[in-house]
Amino acid sequence: MNKKFVPTLALSFSLGLSLCFIPRTVGLNISQNTELRIPIRPKLEVISQFQGHQLTGEAIIHIHYSRDGRYLLSVATDGLAKLWTSEGKLIQELAGQPVAMIFNGAFSSDSSQIVTASYDGVVRIWNLQGQVLRELRGHTSGVTDVQFLSKEQGIVSSSDDGTVRFWAKAGNNWLTLTRPGVSRNMDTSPQGNLFAITQDIGTITLLSPNGDIIRTIETGQGRLNSVNFSANGKLLVTAGFDGTARVFTLDGKEIVKLKVLNNGWVTGASFSRDNLIATVSDDGILKLWNLEGNLLDSYNPGLERLGSVAFHPDGKHLAIAAYHGTLILLRIK
Repeated sequence: MNKKFVPTLALSFSLGLSLCFIPRTVGLNISQNTELRIPIRPKLEVISQFQGHQLTGEAIIHIHYSRDGRYLLSVATDGLAKLWTSEGKLIQELAGQPVAMIFNGAFSSDSSQIVTASYDGVVRIWNLQGQVLRELRGHTSGVTDVQFLSKEQGIVSSSDDGTVRFWAKAGNNWLTLTRPGVSRNMDTSPQGNLFAITQDIGTITLLSPNGDIIRTIETGQGRLNSVNFSANGKLLVTAGFDGTARVFTLDGKEIVKLKVLNNGWVTGASFSRDNLIATVSDDGILKLWNLEGNLLDSYNPGLERLGSVAFHPDGKHLAIAAYHGTLILLRIK
């Protein structure tokens, strides 16, 4: 009797879908199961979109979630800081007197206070009810960014005057550092034991809460638009004028280079809790990457330019801000 080989379609649905042709000899009982696991790629989904600020021209806008995940802060050069619920409901508007452009802001680690950096050279500390608790004066030019020191012991600020200043809780300036190039953007490690501050010449300065200079990292990106720590505090992601976002270890080793766009700036880059990376850029596109440098998904809201991106602490939600003031809340499916 001649044996005939007939291709048989075998399917398996255990963890993924396997699809293969297996030769089967007629008259023989052959059992075979081959699996091909297909990874599920994260997808971006818009939850809501609303007008957060009214901005025109060369505006600046930044957004930040509170550590407890309950609040979203937006600050902009219309002179307003706005406190929202994480679902996008407006709670408070904060404006200094006189009103001055706000370049950046941050929450305290217990999410009970906000600090803002203003063009008028003043650092303002607010409660969530919109009251100014303290004004810190000493910078001779616009304040570019601010962060709370660990355990709410004070404030660290950077300025167009070329200095980085450390302030005690009582308001006195107890340390002033001068760095090459203007220091513009900063982030605090989740553990509160390290600050990363960018300079216009493409460097990152790592500082301790005592003001000790730990290391200077050369990024090769030109001016930097943002810097952000990973959830474990061991990595940094930067957004550069050269169209790239790059990931560095704390000893300055570049481990990932994301070519986000060919012409234009990467305006913001942020880590999720699970080390996904979100970037926004001059081309108006939000992109989602993994730590291996693979593009997972993208979203173009049709708003020309995007200025800032922030992940919610749960790692599944994020927010983006456009230069004309639109805020968009998204989730990762």
